[in-house]
Amino acid sequence: MARSTRLTVTALSIGALLLAGGSLAGAATAPIVTGASGQLKATLKPSTHTPKINTNWPITVTATLKGKPARATAVYQYLFGGTVVGTAYPYSNKHYTFTGHFKDNLVFPAASVGQPLTLRVVIKSAGRTVNLNWQVTPHK
Repeated sequence: MARSTRLTVTALSIGALLLAGGSLAGAATAPIVTGASGQLKATLKPSTHTPKINTNWPITVTATLKGKPARATAVYQYLFGGTVVGTAYPYSNKHYTFTGHFKDNLVFPAASVGQPLTLRVVIKSAGRTVNLNWQVTPHK
């Protein structure tokens, strides 16, 4: 059974948000965001730019260090207009650690409908940090 991470964002905190960092590669049906810091390489595979509110939105994250699966931590940040307006953690675990890859389901609340947000997945390993950014606008 898939677990979900629910984003709770107040109307006040949803201000302005833009995509910052990472790069987009791949086909329209299989988007991939990639980033690197030295030998740490990470990818984010989201399913769409327009997740439906109160519905699981699947993502996959991978991390390698020197070409091998990295033992890393992950944190989600939600940005509006370039400002962090929310932070969440995979599987609601503040100290989430993974090796190589993980999958999660995010859930956007009704307050986020029509708001241009950026999901930033912050990956840390071996003293390096990679930010993977993906622009979303949740809808009904």
